Amino acid sequence: MSNNYFFAFLFVLFSAVPLRAQKIEDWNPKKIDTTLNTAVNLSKNTLENNNSLFPLLAKLYKIKHYSKENAVFVHIGDSHIQGDVATSVIRNELQNYFGNAGRGMVFPYQVGKSNAPYDIFSSSNSEWKSSRLARPDTTITCGVSAFGMQSQCPDPEFNFELRPLNGVKDSFDKVQLFLGGPVSELYLEYNDCDAENGCFASAPDHTILNLKALTSGFRLAFPTNDTIHFFGASLEKRDACGIIYHSIGANGAKYSDFNKTSQFWKHLKKLKADCFIVSLGTNEAQDLNLTSESFINDVKIMVSKLRMASPDACIILTTPPVSFFKKSKPNPALETITASLIEYCNANNIVYWDLYSISNGIEGASIWKKKQLLRQDLVHFSREGYTLQGNLFVAAFAKVWNEFLCKNY
Repeated sequence: MSNNYFFAFLFVLFSAVPLRAQKIEDWNPKKIDTTLNTAVNLSKNTLENNNSLFPLLAKLYKIKHYSKENAVFVHIGDSHIQGDVATSVIRNELQNYFGNAGRGMVFPYQVGKSNAPYDIFSSSNSEWKSSRLARPDTTITCGVSAFGMQSQCPDPEFNFELRPLNGVKDSFDKVQLFLGGPVSELYLEYNDCDAENGCFASAPDHTILNLKALTSGFRLAFPTNDTIHFFGASLEKRDACGIIYHSIGANGAKYSDFNKTSQFWKHLKKLKADCFIVSLGTNEAQDLNLTSESFINDVKIMVSKLRMASPDACIILTTPPVSFFKKSKPNPALETITASLIEYCNANNIVYWDLYSISNGIEGASIWKKKQLLRQDLVHFSREGYTLQGNLFVAAFAKVWNEFLCKNY
């Protein structure tokens, strides 16, 4: 073999093998606003029992280095999550560092007559009836988005658009649709002149459309006189590697609401999650007679269902944030929920993030109120309050990531 061929062979060989020792710089996310230091206890801002995150971190390392795959996060919660302020911070920071593979799960909230994240707008000339997981309509099931929508007229349609968030408008060229009813045909129109047509021999509950070009919106139409159900869509980038971050929340939701919604669990498997994050407990805490036993029983059921949906996925449970009970006093039930959730996680080696203690617990509610981080209802948060929570989670995750790099690379 000549020298030229020999060196060419070595070049191909080593080009095809990932360089394991390649250095990745530490992740340095945004600093927490120092004027808010009295509202948080940064020494508590950790992901505990984080050894089970190793498979996720290893996959993220491959994505950061050379892999063309995606890591799928599914964040499940209540109204704190439906509004998507804290989760949009987490999504943006993760995608800025690891790559943006898609906006993830969305629903036409305005058509369903509910509040929407800042970057989502929807409209329709058709009549739809909707339901949400915490207050289900008995005739309309809820699905993977924690919502469901049922057509009330022939040829139903709706328009969906992603709006700029912080000056940036996201895009997608792959759409996963979650459907119900006798769907035989659908049209998805986008970019003014492009369209995808789906024709089905038997009605699907899930279908994937690959688009010809990136877009930020679409019109979805069903040419039929039959009743159609719509449960949500996942917006993704077909050839991109990185993070898909699904934010799935419903106003008023509890662990028990998700547990009893069978369609949600049927759909959830399709997302193929690598990491579940569950942020519930605020609504359970409105019952001051809540017992640790009944609460943890609901948690156990959800954890079991999550493991059946994606057996290899990591699970992170978060304690609820501080809040007041009926605007009168800091909610004491949150201490019961937090203590019991931590005990359960420690006994079962489940990762947890103690947002309640990070926010200074029972005393912290008054501090957050004084700093106007809580809204007037003293349960929900200002945009600044949710942004702070999002940045705190990112800082805790980045700390685990940096420790993983230090120990393994």
